[in-house]
Amino acid sequence: MKLTEDQKKLLAKHDWNLVENDEGNCSWVSISSEDGSIYGEVCDNFGLTGDTGELKLLVIGTIEE
Repeated sequence: MKLTEDQKKLLAKHDWNLVENDEGNCSWVSISSEDGSIYGEVCDNFGLTGDTGELKLLVIGTIEE
């Protein structure tokens, strides 16, 4: 996945660090129910049931606050 120039500018405007790798502007993060409370937090934040015990998130940017 590659972001458009407008999408990149919008993220940069808000001080986000863009993911940049050979595949474009994204990276996968896998979380399983074995990862503890973070699994439940991710399910709650994204309205997921968590029934499968495995989640994947597609990340396009990061920021540390």
